[in-house]
Amino acid sequence: MGLWTLLKSGLVLDIYFFKNNRAQLVSMFAWPYILLALMLGMGFLFGSAETFKSNVGVEADPVVFFVASTLIAMASLSVMWEVGGTVLYHRWIGTLPYVLIAPYRTSITLVMSYIPRYLLWSFMQLSEFVPVLIWREGLVGGLADTLVMGLAIVIGMLPLLGFAAIFGSFLLTIKEETNVLSWLNPIILILSGAFYPAYLFPIWARFLSMLLPTTYTFELARLSSLVGAPKLAEMTFLIAVLLGMSFLYNALSFTLMGKAEKRALKSGAV
Repeated sequence: MGLWTLLKSGLVLDIYFFKNNRAQLVSMFAWPYILLALMLGMGFLFGSAETFKSNVGVEADPVVFFVASTLIAMASLSVMWEVGGTVLYHRWIGTLPYVLIAPYRTSITLVMSYIPRYLLWSFMQLSEFVPVLIWREGLVGGLADTLVMGLAIVIGMLPLLGFAAIFGSFLLTIKEETNVLSWLNPIILILSGAFYPAYLFPIWARFLSMLLPTTYTFELARLSSLVGAPKLAEMTFLIAVLLGMSFLYNALSFTLMGKAEKRALKSGAV
């Protein structure tokens, strides 16, 4: 089994799943706008656009700001569920032992089979918001915002894959059947600044947010909401941080997943 087979497997799985579940496909396209409407509705319920700009401390378009937040929140949840949560899924349906004895390491299997799916669905969701971005920023500004958000989707994926795989290695070693990610994911999103900028948090929360790759992904995507062209220096800094985290978290996940596999097989956790 080559790496190409791993890359193709997840994509083919999704294509046939949605081919046979049309309602699920429709809901997937509707969900980004539902989430955006919820965020904007709650925001305008408690204040105006001017109040928002005053609270966040930057001159930003609130609609574009929350479009970026919606995209990254959905992408982040997808990675955590589909990489980290897949360990639980395979345990529930009884296929985890077969994943563990596959030719490739579990971390490689989980990550490589997911990357094409992530890119396909994330960019499809981004394309849904292009009309909104053009409406708010004009043709040139809207396309520029699309490029910035697309860059955040790709660069932000790299450390988050390793981050999610680390949680997957943890789930391998425990005999826990409950869905740990159901309560962990919302905490990660809140600390990452999904709904409010992380730099406005208390000191202890800002410290935790600095450890999360999603924090920098949100900030990179939200540069598109600034009035005027985003500063190149700030974009370069965020990209450099994400690339550094990519090396750290993926190296850790590769090591920890290998140890978790051995421990799970030895202790009978699978």
